[in-house]
Amino acid sequence: MGELSAPTVLIGVDKGTSSIKTIAVDAFSGELLAESGCPTPSVRAGSDRHEEDCEKTWQTTAATIADVVGRLPRDTQYLGVGVTGHMGGLWALDDEGTAVGNAICWPDARATDVLDDVIGRDAEGVLYALGGNAMIPGMPYPLLAWLKEHDPERYARISTVFMAKDYINYRLTGVISTEESDLSFWPCDLAGRTTSDIIFDAFGIPEAVRFVAPVRPSAAVLGRVTAEAAALTGLPVGTAVAAGCGDATANMIGIGAQGDGQATTTLGTSLMNGTSSAEPLFDPPGIGFSFLMPDGRWQRQITNSGGGTLCLDWVVQTFCGDLFSDIRNGTTTFGSVVEQAAVATHPGNGGVIFHPYLNTAGATAPFVNVQARGSFVGFGPETSSDQLIRAVLEGTALAIRDCYEAMPTDITEIRLTGGGARSAAWCQVIADVMQKQMVVPDVAESGALGAAMLAGVAVDHYRDLTHATTTLVRDGAVYDPDPTTASTYDDMFATYRALLQPLAPAWARQFAFSHSHKENQ
Repeated sequence: MGELSAPTVLIGVDKGTSSIKTIAVDAFSGELLAESGCPTPSVRAGSDRHEEDCEKTWQTTAATIADVVGRLPRDTQYLGVGVTGHMGGLWALDDEGTAVGNAICWPDARATDVLDDVIGRDAEGVLYALGGNAMIPGMPYPLLAWLKEHDPERYARISTVFMAKDYINYRLTGVISTEESDLSFWPCDLAGRTTSDIIFDAFGIPEAVRFVAPVRPSAAVLGRVTAEAAALTGLPVGTAVAAGCGDATANMIGIGAQGDGQATTTLGTSLMNGTSSAEPLFDPPGIGFSFLMPDGRWQRQITNSGGGTLCLDWVVQTFCGDLFSDIRNGTTTFGSVVEQAAVATHPGNGGVIFHPYLNTAGATAPFVNVQARGSFVGFGPETSSDQLIRAVLEGTALAIRDCYEAMPTDITEIRLTGGGARSAAWCQVIADVMQKQMVVPDVAESGALGAAMLAGVAVDHYRDLTHATTTLVRDGAVYDPDPTTASTYDDMFATYRALLQPLAPAWARQFAFSHSHKENQ
């Protein structure tokens, strides 16, 4: 028998907030050939600070690449490398290309007062109308304004500002650059796909526009692996490195949902709902995020931050004590408990409805109310623990429907990802509530794969992202809606929405009561 031919691979790197992952995929079959990951080294200098030592982050990322390369045959052909990373934050270089202190990451809250002041003066909503992003303290503008006021010496040293994946690309290639998706999370002039002097002026940092690194297309070759980077990673010198994109965009690309009518919902701790369009979308106003995508497209994403697996974990632990004990001792699984609850109940759940605002951020989409809290409505002495579980399955699905109906775009298919997508019962409930097909792609690491796909396009191995999707993204499970449930869920959704109006003043009253009670303790 002849020897097997050496694989031709694409490398994808996902520099996340909590972990760093690297994969190698066969560029012709999409087979996952090797993967490696480790925690992201972070620095917490205070309760409102989230930083990273740039050198440690690079060394850690390089080590995951080296681990993957070490698992592949010696004669492997490396077509290219694509990198994605969390968006926002502040990764700054000086004129010599040296990091200006630690990187500041997007969860950092030191610039909250700066942002509140700027937003407070923006009564007309000009910044959102321009950038399409509900701004957070961990974006570059408020962080730069904070540094200018509180650490002017450090601010004066800055020559370049870019984001996490841009820094990894810089260490791989020596090229200082960014690309459109990360530019859009400064944010930028979303419709014009360029920087905005108006936003820099609003934060009192007009000079900082020169800090923006050169912007390249996501699927362009940024540079090539240097000898120094090759020594650390094991990648061949000269391997092409694509410009890449931010993680939200890479996840959408990596599960094949970048076309018209396609959307992505991540069933994680939060419910992240995004869609791709040929025109920028700004509705619902003042809520969610908007990103520039490859091929002149835009991504719109709104997230219910407390409405995902967090709710399902909570209801099982709180109301199903015996079953939770069985899960812990291994006599059953969490998935089995959820599946059995779905089988034992019926669509509409006997009128028991759950609003999934189960965290301190309250409701974050499709409306914002920090006082909102989770609620069961319609339960009584006959309500079973199975119904409480189903209420969460249906309540989260209703919240997803609420988010998509607030976005002015037609959706024909939703691709599900995240830990919750492993539950067939949950996926089917979402399909029924939405009355749309749900697809759960067979993809291990969607962000890293999306980055690898961009690298494949950059080196002309694929004609375009559609070709890359056809080659690398396997659809996996498909859930078609049951048309007999449509009227039930239409009525349930209308009731879910109607209940929000009387709940709002109740949330406000409860919020005031709980805070006054705490002050008196």
